[in-house]
Amino acid sequence: MKLQDRDTKEVLARMAYSRQQFKNRVEEKVGGALLENYKAECAVANALTRWVPHWRNEASRLLGELQVVLLHEIRGFKDRKKALEEVLQYLRGKDASYRRIAETAVTRDFGLRKLKTRVPSEAAEAFYGRVAAVAATALQSPAEAD
Repeated sequence: MKLQDRDTKEVLARMAYSRQQFKNRVEEKVGGALLENYKAECAVANALTRWVPHWRNEASRLLGELQVVLLHEIRGFKDRKKALEEVLQYLRGKDASYRRIAETAVTRDFGLRKLKTRVPSEAAEAFYGRVAAVAATALQSPAEAD
C-alpha cells in the first residue's frame, strides 16, 4: 500500500462520525427542516404567504444536507437506519415544542397578536413522509439502485 493511500485512509477514519455525532448531525438537519416546514404550513393555514417560499426552500435545503450526513463516513457502528429512526422518534416526542416555536415565529414575523389557525395536525406525517423518501434514496444499497 502506498503511503499516500494509507494517509488518506487514516484521515477518513478520523473524520468519520461516531454514532452520537451521526445522530446529532441528523437531528440538526431534520429538526431544522421540521421547524421551517411547520412555519410554512402554519403561514399557509393562516393565508400568510410572504415567507412561505423561503421556509419551504430552507426545509428542502436541510433535507438535502441530511442526505450528505447519511452518506458520511461512520465508525463504531453500522446501522445508520436504526440511528436515524432513534432520532426521528426523539423528534416526534418534541413535536409540540417545534409547533409552538413555529407558531411563535409566524406570529412575530407577520406582526400578529394571535394566529387564526395553528400548525395543521397532518403537517407532521407529510413531513416525515418526505424525510423517509430522502433517507431511502440516500441509504439505498447499490444493488437496489440497479
